Amino acid sequence: METELPLRPMTVGELLDASVVLLRRGWPPLVALGLVLALGQQALVGLVAPMPDQVWTDPAGFWAWLGVWLGTESTAIAILGAPASVAAAGVVAGEPVGRRTLLTAPGRRWPATLGLAVLVGAVAVGGAFACGLPWLVAYGAAGLLVPVLIADRATGGQVIARPLVLLGRGGCRAGGIRLLGYFGWLAVRLAVGIGAQQLLGELPLPVPFAGAIGWVVVDALAYPALACLDACLHVENRMRTEGLDLALATTTGPRRAVLEAIR
Repeated sequence: METELPLRPMTVGELLDASVVLLRRGWPPLVALGLVLALGQQALVGLVAPMPDQVWTDPAGFWAWLGVWLGTESTAIAILGAPASVAAAGVVAGEPVGRRTLLTAPGRRWPATLGLAVLVGAVAVGGAFACGLPWLVAYGAAGLLVPVLIADRATGGQVIARPLVLLGRGGCRAGGIRLLGYFGWLAVRLAVGIGAQQLLGELPLPVPFAGAIGWVVVDALAYPALACLDACLHVENRMRTEGLDLALATTTGPRRAVLEAIR
């Protein structure tokens, strides 16, 4: 198994590979939390805005479902961003966090993470209701929020301002790659989810909502993978725009102090 992430600016392909490496490092707690969030998402969406049987005859119902779905999945990815950022920061600092403590490592930052996740979800809902284009901008821009909170240990207004500054310094490259990763996983999710829904829907299973099983399983993997991509994007963006890799290579002190420095 790979032991470290590249400590240098990476290509798009290397970033996607790095996110998979990070997921492989901490997959048990990440996928377990992803499963809980995917189950909660299915239940909440089904309760608040179920998918209409006839989309074309109920466009309002479809947009309500889509908005709630995009909002809840954005919230889930942001929540998973906390342990993913802990894992990425540990690798970069040379202090990998054990799988058993990955979910508890954010510590007192969990309440702030949950607050940010709800904010991200609310913005995603609003973007979806505004016919979709604002959602693309919001999703691309929101990826660095939780990594900055957890990996950089930002406080106060820096939690919102610093991610936007980092995104701008990088020419919004991180946002574009985040969207690329999202749509790549969306293709996988649609293939698995729709295929499983068609298959399980035809079987006489004594389980309510059996058709949703495929969606839950693939989302339980996709959401942690996208959160790991966010964490890798943040670290790589700092290397590209702030010279984090050079600072880490030349420091004689703890790497953690360099990683957490706010510029």
